[in-house]
Amino acid sequence: MISIRPADVDVASADAGEPLPHERLDAYQTALALDALVVLVCRRAARGHAWLLDQVQRAAGSTVLNLVEANGRTGQDRIQHLRIARGSAFEVDAAFALLEHRSLVKPEERARAHAMTDRLSRMLTGLSKTGR
Repeated sequence: MISIRPADVDVASADAGEPLPHERLDAYQTALALDALVVLVCRRAARGHAWLLDQVQRAAGSTVLNLVEANGRTGQDRIQHLRIARGSAFEVDAAFALLEHRSLVKPEERARAHAMTDRLSRMLTGLSKTGR
């Protein structure tokens, strides 16, 4: 059995190399931007809404992670992960509607999240149809 200790890994000298395939996707960059907006909103939100904040963070994370996982798969398995990512993106949008209803986000933040979700969902649909 091989054992690697944290001290054995020299992260500082590691070569970053080329971007991974998913890092080149506009959909991935948009999903990360949507997640950044979610994190910003959740950090400043008032107490008493933990269930909703937890849910929107999980949905944003699921969007990114399923998109990346899809990029490493093929065929129907790939398409299924893209569908899950798209569904999770819509869940983020719905959560922002609830956050706005509860006065936890500004209308312009809601509009920004909605526009990002719309763009992302179109890209995910396109990826599932093109096979790329």
